[in-house]
Amino acid sequence: MNKQLQLKTLQQGRGLAAMAVVAFHLSLLLGNFRYLNDAVFLDFTYRGNLGVDFFFVLSGFIIVFAHYKDIDRPNHISEYLLKRFTRLFPVYWLYTAIFCSLVALGIGSASIVPETLNNWISTVFLIRLDSFELPITPAWTLIHELAFYLVFATLILNRTLGIIILSAWLITGGLVFQYADEGSRSPLTTYFSPLNFNFIIGMAAFYAFQKFSSINMKPAFLSGLILFIIIYILENRGISYNYLQIAYALSFGLLILGSASYERSGFKAEKFKILSLIGDASYTIYLTHLAFLGLFSKIVIKLSQYFPLNPAAIYSIVFVLTIICGCLLYSFVERPLLQYCRKFLAKNRRNRLITETV
Repeated sequence: MNKQLQLKTLQQGRGLAAMAVVAFHLSLLLGNFRYLNDAVFLDFTYRGNLGVDFFFVLSGFIIVFAHYKDIDRPNHISEYLLKRFTRLFPVYWLYTAIFCSLVALGIGSASIVPETLNNWISTVFLIRLDSFELPITPAWTLIHELAFYLVFATLILNRTLGIIILSAWLITGGLVFQYADEGSRSPLTTYFSPLNFNFIIGMAAFYAFQKFSSINMKPAFLSGLILFIIIYILENRGISYNYLQIAYALSFGLLILGSASYERSGFKAEKFKILSLIGDASYTIYLTHLAFLGLFSKIVIKLSQYFPLNPAAIYSIVFVLTIICGCLLYSFVERPLLQYCRKFLAKNRRNRLITETV
């Protein structure tokens, strides 16, 4: 199984999801009275926040894809945890430090500097202790990601134990079944949120991809697209998102399964290079886009006093600049930092092996 081949398609999906989230937040931001007081394109972007739902489903797929051979092999746990730590924390810590420093200097007002010990623990370790919102607001999703990584780790330690814990996690989530809004997220509604079912749907999509490799699974893509459209129509007719969210996640699972199957059968994802770059940069884009949206919106709105820029043009310019800056930060900050961390860990691993054999 060619990992690189499949991951190209999935990274492009990640790029689309990141742009959907940016588009949604930009519409909301421009609707604020401090900016245009006009929520440009909100009729089209108001469900861009489903990019988060897609990220969770995709994470479930990718984690099993990358580590399914590690399940029930406890000697692989340290390697797994180091990989997950390296991917999640160094970049997040760097951007959080920059954001907190800027706010402490009086630059910007969107971020909140932690004040209490609980706030700092939540911020540094991505642990939900109370309803405190992190300095980088979108990072609330990383708390879910980390919880999933740790639950999956129990499968590596012991398959049976992992299945029991995973089942208990899902059952409790089904009993709690509460979607909490910003500012009211608690440990209970975070760690047992229905959103965590998305990871399981992604895992199931991978197992279908692996188990039925001899079967043509490409129609799953069209099925997922049709299901998504049906759910979207139902929501527009008044059915609450809370009752449809898991159905949305199922549609994303089918889309991911179908996309990976298309690439396995020879679909050339390489031709969409820009989308691949945005996918690679999606983590940085996700963590930094609110800051860039605020900055560029102020600049472009100011320029509109001297140049004929209508709201749609302002929206488009700010959106493009935010994506470009995210890609630049990925190229010159995130990617080098990840490469350094991986080389450092690899060097320590080699030194440890040498010491153990002497």
